[in-house]
Amino acid sequence: MPVDTERTLLIGFDGVPWDLLDAAIGAGALPHVAEFLHGSFRGNLRSVEPAVTIPAWYSAMTGYSPATLDLWGFTAPTGRPGRFRPVETYRPREAVWDRLGRKGWRVGVVNFPALPAPPVHGYFLSGMLPERRLATTHPPSLAQRLRSEDGGWDLDLPEFGPGEYREAFDRASRSLGRKAQVVETLQGEFHPDLLFVLFSETDRLQHDHWDRIVRFPQEGDPWIRRYWKALDEAFHRVRTAFHEDGGGDPDGGMTWLLSDHGFGATEGYFFTNRFLQRKGYLHTRPTPIGTRLRPWTTDWLAKVDGVLPLRSPLAWSDHLRRAVFPRTEERDGNALDQTFGWFSRFVDWDSTRAFSFPVPEAIYANPFGRPVTRPERAKLKEELRRDLEGFTPARLEVVDPEELYGRPVSDTAPLLLLSSHGGAWEVRGDTNHAVEVLDRRPSYFQRQGTHRPVGILAVKGRGVPANDRPTPFRLLDVAPTLLALLGHRPEEALDGMPHPALMKGRGPSPPPR
Repeated sequence: MPVDTERTLLIGFDGVPWDLLDAAIGAGALPHVAEFLHGSFRGNLRSVEPAVTIPAWYSAMTGYSPATLDLWGFTAPTGRPGRFRPVETYRPREAVWDRLGRKGWRVGVVNFPALPAPPVHGYFLSGMLPERRLATTHPPSLAQRLRSEDGGWDLDLPEFGPGEYREAFDRASRSLGRKAQVVETLQGEFHPDLLFVLFSETDRLQHDHWDRIVRFPQEGDPWIRRYWKALDEAFHRVRTAFHEDGGGDPDGGMTWLLSDHGFGATEGYFFTNRFLQRKGYLHTRPTPIGTRLRPWTTDWLAKVDGVLPLRSPLAWSDHLRRAVFPRTEERDGNALDQTFGWFSRFVDWDSTRAFSFPVPEAIYANPFGRPVTRPERAKLKEELRRDLEGFTPARLEVVDPEELYGRPVSDTAPLLLLSSHGGAWEVRGDTNHAVEVLDRRPSYFQRQGTHRPVGILAVKGRGVPANDRPTPFRLLDVAPTLLALLGHRPEEALDGMPHPALMKGRGPSPPPR
């Protein structure tokens, strides 16, 4: 490792907000995390928009905004109506481990969403993305070891329904322990000076089982307590393995704990494409009777939910539908029976002006009709903004990405970004409902939680100031701040900047190169 550098550990708790973490600490479920937070620098970490895992983690670790990366969600347009491509890499931009690796730092990256695993000066284990016959590890030889030793390796947790919550929390607890075990083993082999470990189990469980997780301190559910204990122990094992490898002093290097966004209960829904259809931005051709009836049926079921005991019959009918009408999968990964991708076959692309796909929190100009000039694009953006902000039931926050990030965006980028009710309502692009809004979550909907724009940040180490209350901090500023603290100034300007609160007492910034 280069001289005068400070070994650094980055741990991600995907999607965890302060209120949930503090409640678990108050219940005595996270003693090691509580010990770490004592005397640390704490921040409220403002996510990017949209506050979605892929662009958020990519922005945090590169210092570039979604506008610069031109990545706005898990998927991106392909140039074909209703089709998408999975987002799998932050390349050609560089992450902090790429920049430091070129300076001689040995690095380790565990469970970061990138495929194929990029070559680094150390090791890289991909995670959170479905395996698509791409290399999932660097060096490639690690892949077979992970699959064959000690119970295998999960790129991501499978989905578990509401009735399978014990299986979900048990699988998550075992997956957390496996990640810690792998870190312990590879720390002794690669000895990284910079280690990044992402625990994504938190986000998956919060989506599907938020109601149970948030009630834990009052109800003391043993399965959830076991899960919190597994997360706490995995945090402790990773931190211990890293710092013991560097001499044993946990305060001798820096440790960062952060999340890419926050979380909360899903309280309602705004359906973007139904709104655009009602307002005349999106036009369809004649559709089959079943296609027209399905939205009205689902809306009726949502209205009578709570009056009729629907959960069991709906679960049964869903299994029957899947058996009789299996999902049609295309090679590009698009499931056509539930998404806008399926509905797109009925869209009149010649007359449609705007639609929402593939990122539901975004509105796109239609590139499949006649060419749209820049002035027409600007006019369409203003019309959409006026109509969206005037739709009071959804209480929409409408953001122009060019204004938000202070730079032009590509023609394939969204015109506008949306959030509803401060993030408490989920913004969805599917056409399974005929209405523009549902003002509550039906009991038979699986996903109970949704993203909020503010996550957590805690930093501890030599010379890092402690604070009593969380300091405002941008996710975009994580990479620039970390690099500045380690004495590295990027050759080009990043979209984020070093945060002054963490730079206090650290001496002057390194001179320009």
